[in-house]
Amino acid sequence: MEENIAYNIQPQAGVIGAFSRLNYKPWYAIAEFVDNSTQSFYSHEDELHSYGIDRVEIHIKYDAENNVLTIKDSAYGMELEDFLRAVKVDSPPEVNSGRNEFGMGLKTAASWFGNVWSVESTQFGSTNHYSTVVDINELRETNSNEINIKKTTAPRDSHGTTITISSVTKRIDAPRTKGKIIVLLESMYRRDLHSGKVVIIYDDDHPLHFDGYECLTFRDKVWRKDLHFDFEFGGKTYPVNGFVGILANGGFGRAGFALFRRGRVVIGGEEQNYKPDFVFGQSQSPISHKLFGELDLETFPVNQAKDGFVWDDGLEDTFLFHLKKEIREYIDIAKLTNKDRAKEEALSPAVSESIQANVQEQINKAFSSLWSGSNNEIDNTVSDSDIQSYIVFQKEQNSAPETISDQIRTYSIAVSPILTCTINVKWAIGDNSSWISVDVSEDQKTADIKLNVNHPFFKPFSEKEDFKEVLEKFAISFALSEINCKALSDKDGYIPTTMFRNFINKYLKELSTDN
Repeated sequence: MEENIAYNIQPQAGVIGAFSRLNYKPWYAIAEFVDNSTQSFYSHEDELHSYGIDRVEIHIKYDAENNVLTIKDSAYGMELEDFLRAVKVDSPPEVNSGRNEFGMGLKTAASWFGNVWSVESTQFGSTNHYSTVVDINELRETNSNEINIKKTTAPRDSHGTTITISSVTKRIDAPRTKGKIIVLLESMYRRDLHSGKVVIIYDDDHPLHFDGYECLTFRDKVWRKDLHFDFEFGGKTYPVNGFVGILANGGFGRAGFALFRRGRVVIGGEEQNYKPDFVFGQSQSPISHKLFGELDLETFPVNQAKDGFVWDDGLEDTFLFHLKKEIREYIDIAKLTNKDRAKEEALSPAVSESIQANVQEQINKAFSSLWSGSNNEIDNTVSDSDIQSYIVFQKEQNSAPETISDQIRTYSIAVSPILTCTINVKWAIGDNSSWISVDVSEDQKTADIKLNVNHPFFKPFSEKEDFKEVLEKFAISFALSEINCKALSDKDGYIPTTMFRNFINKYLKELSTDN
C-alpha cells in the first residue's frame, strides 16, 4: 500500500539553493554521503553482526551520459523519524558523536551537486520503504518548502539508502577529476577499507583500496614512531595520537601528515597532506619529501564541511609547537639527503660487519689450500727500472688518508706455511692523492690498511656494499703482496715490480668469487 506524507523541510528553497555556492570539493561532497553510510553501519554494527552482516557496501556511480550521480549503500537504513531528519535542514542527529554530527551533510552536498535529488531508504528488519524528491527549482518557482514523502512496502530482507542526484551541475567525468576523487576517497577512508568492514566501489568497476607507505630503515632502525601526547589550550585538554615516520622512498605527494577525526581523514591525501612551514620548512625542502604520518585529533573542532579544523584562535599554533617537540629527531633525520644517508650507511657498523664476515669467509677458503702443492716460486730479479718504480711507489704511500670511521675489520691470514699475518682495515676519507695506505710491522706479522673511499676513481662506487667487498679484497691482496715482497727484498730493500705483480695476481686469483 502506498502512502504520501507532506513534509515541510524548512527553510525556503532559495536558502537550499544557496548550498550550490558552498566551497566544496567533489571528494569532500561525496564524503558527506559516505560518512552517513558508514556511520549508519557502525551505529548498528552489533545488531547487523548478529544476523551475519559484517560489512557495508557503498556504490558510487556517475552516469555521464544522463548526468546522474548515485550513492547506494547496504547499511542499516532509516525509519520515518530518521528519514525526516535526513531531508530537513538544520536537523542534527540525536547522537552527534559520529561522522554525521551536524546533520547537514546530505542536504548541503546533494544541493551542491545538483538541483534535483532524491532519497530512498529501508531500515534493516522493516518492510517500510520511504522515498522523496527534492526539486530546488520547482520549490523556488512555487515559493514552497514542502515535499512529498512516499511510503511503500519493501521486502523484509532489504535495507540501506540510495541517494540520486540528477541534473548534476558539478560534472565529475573528466579523467583527471575522477582519478583525484578516487585517490582522495581511498586516502580519506583508508582505515575503513583496511578493516574490511567497508567496501567502496566507484563506477561499478573500481573497488577502492589504500596501500600504506614503507618506512625508512636507517642506522639499524625502522623510522616509525607511535605518538601519544596532549596539551592544554583555552582551559581544555587536547590529546593527539598516531604515528610519525620517514618515507623509504621519498615523494612530495606522499609526504606530510594525514589528520584524522572519528576514523576518517579531515585533511590529507595524495598531494593534500598537512605540511605546515613550522615543521616542514620550505615547500621543496628534504623534510617535505620524506616526513609523514597519521594524527588523530578527536577533540579538535571541525568546520561544517569536515574538510578543515576550526583552530585559527591559536589552537593550531599550540598544537604545532608540541608536535614539533615530539618529532624533533624525525625532523633531523628527514633533513638528511639521500647522499648524506648513503655516506653514513657506507661506514656503518652493520655494513662493516657484513663485509668482514664475507671477506673472511673467502680468505679462509682461499688460503686453506694456498700453500699445499702449488707453485710459489717468484721472480725476484731486480732491474734499475724496478728500483726507480719502487722509490716512486714508496713516496706515494706517505700521503695517508684521514680516518673517519672507527670500524676496524681484522683478518688473520696464513701468508706462508710459517707466517700468519694480521691485517686491519679501516675506511677513511682523504684528499684525492692517495687511495690506500699500508703500514707493515717490522716482523711482517701485522699490516694496517686505510682505504680512501673519497678517491675520485673509487668514489662513484663507494656507496655500494658489494663493491666495498671487492675493494676490501683487492686492498688485502695489495697488502699481502707488499708483505711478501718485503720479506723477499734484497739487503738494500729493493723489490722488483715483477715480484709484486706476481704476488698480487696470485692473491687476487685466490680471493676471486669463482675460485
